[in-house]
Amino acid sequence: MRWIFRIVGALVLVAVLAIAALFVIPAERIAALAGDQFERATGRSMTISGDVRPSIWPTLGVRAEGVVIGNPAWVEDGPLLQAEVMHVGIGASALWGGRVQVQRFELVDAQIVLVRGEDGAVSWDFSGGEEVEAVNGDGGSGGSGLENFSLDIAEITNGALFYRDSVAETELRISDVDMVLTLPSAEGRATLEGGAVMNGAAISIDGVIDGVGPLLEGDLRPVVLTARWTGGEAGFDGRVGLVPLGVEGTIALDATDLDPVMALAGQPALELPRGLGRDRIAMNAAVTLASEGSTHLREASIVLDDNRLTGDVDILPGDDRPMIRARLQGGALDLTGLSEGGAEAEGGAGATGWSRDPIDVSGLFGADADVALVLAGLDLGMATLDAVDIRATLQAGRLVTELREVAGYGGTIGGQFIVNGRGGLSMRSDLRLNEVQLAPLLTQFAGYERLEGTGSGTIDLLLVGNSMHALMNSVSGSGSLDFGQGAILGLDIWGMIRNLDTSYQGEGSRTVYDSLAASFTVADGVLSNEDFAMESAVGRVSGSGTVGLGARVLDYTIIPEVLAGEASGIRVPLRISGAWSDPNFSIDLEALAEAELQEQIDALEEQATGALQEAASEALGTDVETVEDLEDALEDRLREEAETQLLRLFGGGSGN
Repeated sequence: MRWIFRIVGALVLVAVLAIAALFVIPAERIAALAGDQFERATGRSMTISGDVRPSIWPTLGVRAEGVVIGNPAWVEDGPLLQAEVMHVGIGASALWGGRVQVQRFELVDAQIVLVRGEDGAVSWDFSGGEEVEAVNGDGGSGGSGLENFSLDIAEITNGALFYRDSVAETELRISDVDMVLTLPSAEGRATLEGGAVMNGAAISIDGVIDGVGPLLEGDLRPVVLTARWTGGEAGFDGRVGLVPLGVEGTIALDATDLDPVMALAGQPALELPRGLGRDRIAMNAAVTLASEGSTHLREASIVLDDNRLTGDVDILPGDDRPMIRARLQGGALDLTGLSEGGAEAEGGAGATGWSRDPIDVSGLFGADADVALVLAGLDLGMATLDAVDIRATLQAGRLVTELREVAGYGGTIGGQFIVNGRGGLSMRSDLRLNEVQLAPLLTQFAGYERLEGTGSGTIDLLLVGNSMHALMNSVSGSGSLDFGQGAILGLDIWGMIRNLDTSYQGEGSRTVYDSLAASFTVADGVLSNEDFAMESAVGRVSGSGTVGLGARVLDYTIIPEVLAGEASGIRVPLRISGAWSDPNFSIDLEALAEAELQEQIDALEEQATGALQEAASEALGTDVETVEDLEDALEDRLREEAETQLLRLFGGGSGN
C-alpha cells in the first residue's frame, strides 16, 4: 500500500510543477519536466503522450492524457500503469501552509500490472527513487510520508489489474475496477468503496482503516472490511499490521461460490465434494494471520453444506496445496460425497447392477489435512457410524480415517477406513467389529439384506476402481463373523424340509437361529466360504459356496439337519442360486446323491469288515471282533512261528 501513496506524492509534485509553469512553459515541456521529476522521486519512468492541461478552477491541478508509468526492466508484461486520463486536484489554501491536500486524484481507463519475479523481486519496489520532499521545501525524514498529506477523494474508473506470481505460478486478472478512496488525514479514518469483476464474477468492497499513516509504519490499526459477490459475502473486524504482516480479529464468511475469493488469493478454484463445502461454506471465528502466511482460527463455528462443526483450525501454506490442522466437534457428519458418483439406491446399484458412473475424487486434492473429530455420527457412504472419536489424515489425495472409539451398527467398531484418490480410486477397510448388527452392516457394504443377528468379527477388504461397478467387482480380502441369535430373511429352511417343498415360504418367511459363524475370503469381487455353521433349537445347518459381490449373485449350498419333531434326522441339501434380489431355492440333487453314495460305501465297508473278522477268527483260532483284536492275534501268531523256526535252526525242540 505504501507504493500507492509514494506514486501519489510524486504525482502531486508533478501537478505543482505544471501549475507553477502554467503561463511560462509550453505543455510538452511541462510533460517532460513532470517525467523527470517523477523518475527522480520513484526511480521509474513516466511519459505523457497526450495533452497536459493545468487548471485553476474549480480545483488547482493538472489533467494529463496518455500517462504511462514504467515497470522494472525485468518485467515483460507491460508498464506498471497506463491511463487514458489522470487528473490531480490540489487544495491551494492548504498548499500555501505547507500541507498537501489532494482534493481529487482520478484515473480513467487505467491498466495496472504487478509482477513477482522468480527470484522473489516485486515490480512495485520503489527503493531506487529519492525520498519525496515536502512541497514547502522541508525534507522528510523517515515516517510514512503522510504526516502533512490528505486525500479528499481518489477514484479509479473502468480500471484493470493483472498480477503474476512467478514463484507460485499463479495469475490474477481483475477488470471493470471502479474504486473510491478517501483519506482526510494520516491519523484519520480512510474509507474504501468500489467493485470489480474477477473471473466473470462481480465483487464489491467496503472498508474503513483507522490511521493509514501508523499502519504504514508497522502499527496494528483497526480495520473493518466487507466483500460481497454473487454467491457470497465475507467480513473482517479487527486490527491489521503491514510490517510485518499481521492480522487479528473476527472473520465471517457465508458463500455458495468461493471462486472469486480463491482468485483474489492467487489460488485455483476449489473442487470440493458434497459435505465439505461444495454447495455452501459459512464460518465465524476469531482469526490470526501470522507473518509467515499461516492462518489460525479459534472458537470457530463452521458450516460445510449441511454439516456443522465447532473448534480450532490452523491453515498453513504449502508448496502444492494448503495444510489444514483442526480439532473439531459436531453432530452427525455426512461425507457420502467422498465416494459419490451418481450412484442410485441400494448402495449404488440400479436394476441392472452397480452404477458405472465415474466417481469424482478431485476434492481429495484440494488440501492436505490432519483432523481430530468427535462427532455424534459419521456417514462415509460405504460405512455409517454413530458416536465417533476419530482421526482423519488427508495427504495428496489419500484419506485415512482411524476409528479410535466408535459406535456403529448397534455395537463398537475399531480399525481404519481409507479412501485413496491417487492414480484412480481405491478403498480399504480394516475393521474389528464387536456386537454389531449384521443386517445394516451387510446392507451398506454389500447391498445384502437377508441376514439378521448381532455379534463380532473382522473385515479386511480392498476395493479398486473409478465406479461402484468397478469397485465391487474388484473386492479382495478376508474376514470372519461370529453372531448370536438372528434370522435368515426370505428363507424358511425348516418349513421346506417339513413340507418337502423348496418353494415353501411360510408366515414371515424366515429361518431363526441361535448362533451363526463363518469365515470367508474374497477375490475379484467373489466371496467364498467353506465353514458356515448355524445352530438352532430345531436343528443345525452347515454350508459352503460363493457370493458374487460384483455380479450380485449367489451360488451356495446349505445342509440342514432336523434334530427335533417328526422330521428328526432328515438331512436335505438346499441350493440357493441366482440374483440377490430374487434367489432360487432347490434341493441339491448332486449333494444328495453324493451323500447316498457315501452311505452305501459305509455299509459295504461294514459288511466287508464283518466277513474279514469271521474269516480271521476261524484261521487264527481265536475270537476277532475288532481290528485291534486282529492285529493282536496276528502279532501273537508271528511271535510263536518265529520261536519255532529259531529252535529248529539251533537244533532245539523235541524230535531233534
